[in-house]
Amino acid sequence: MTDWGRDGTNWSVSIDEGTNRLYLALTGHVDESQAEAAADATIEGAKRLDEDFEVINDLSEFQPGDPAAMEHIERGKKGIASNGVAAVVRVMAESTTGQMQFDRAGEDAESYAVAKAETVAEAEKLLDSRRE
Repeated sequence: MTDWGRDGTNWSVSIDEGTNRLYLALTGHVDESQAEAAADATIEGAKRLDEDFEVINDLSEFQPGDPAAMEHIERGKKGIASNGVAAVVRVMAESTTGQMQFDRAGEDAESYAVAKAETVAEAEKLLDSRRE
């Protein structure tokens, strides 16, 4: 597993090459510089995975962010799409405003399947069931 952004940030990205899966977690209020770094790491992680990789996006603790940060979230969505993502499962945010803000950023770039789950474990099960 390769990890980015764990210490002192409101985001983390990890990839599991064995399952061909990228994990992105956004927590709290994500400012523009954090969103930029998270988008960069997400795109870098996507490049390391094989075509038709999957993403689990944990937004369970995400809060509405800086409007400028949403541009980087949109860039991250476009980046995973251009690198061959097959499906994304979003773990729902407690903040409905934060969830709506994230969903709206770059929604036109989402040419891949998107589902929602209550937990990361449920998201993993949903993606595992796609492979059966």
